[in-house]
Amino acid sequence: MAQYLELKGRGPMRLLTPNLRLKSIYDLPIPWLRERNISAILTDLDNTLVPWRDYRVAGELAEWFRTLHDEGFRTVILTNARPSPTIQKMSEQLETQLVVGARKPIQRFFRRALEKVNASPAEACVIGDQVFTDVLGGNLMGCYTVLVERIGHREFFGTRIVRILERRVLRQMDRFRIEHEEDTDGAPIPQ
Repeated sequence: MAQYLELKGRGPMRLLTPNLRLKSIYDLPIPWLRERNISAILTDLDNTLVPWRDYRVAGELAEWFRTLHDEGFRTVILTNARPSPTIQKMSEQLETQLVVGARKPIQRFFRRALEKVNASPAEACVIGDQVFTDVLGGNLMGCYTVLVERIGHREFFGTRIVRILERRVLRQMDRFRIEHEEDTDGAPIPQ
């Protein structure tokens, strides 16, 4: 099994630093989750699971959720998107819980998602494509956090503005990762 380097920020950066950075949800290492006694997955929707506002369920996505459920993980989609019948239908097709209309990183929405999957923050992993909503909110709650690359390039206008700041934060994380990678003799780091 590959070694996974957990990223840790310093000072205020620790709230913006995910435990792991991965290319996509499909790279999420089940052994990494098990080693940390994680039993619940809180995942973002737009540009994490599906392209922005494209709520069709792909076979690969359905299979990913099925695998998580078969492995005993409880799941919930935590999204800032407004409630809609298409999102509700998607959640039913994926057999997962749903919290819509969240205003991440506000904590009460994360608490609501944790209640739906009956998990404490220490037992949960938040997965998303944005530092200032998914990672910050998850870290504030005390959850493990995983940052994935966004799926598409279409986004809400406000998100595009926040991405400018996010790029600066990610560059800082990359500098830290490179320094840390040199200190660990090249142990693999999920990207």
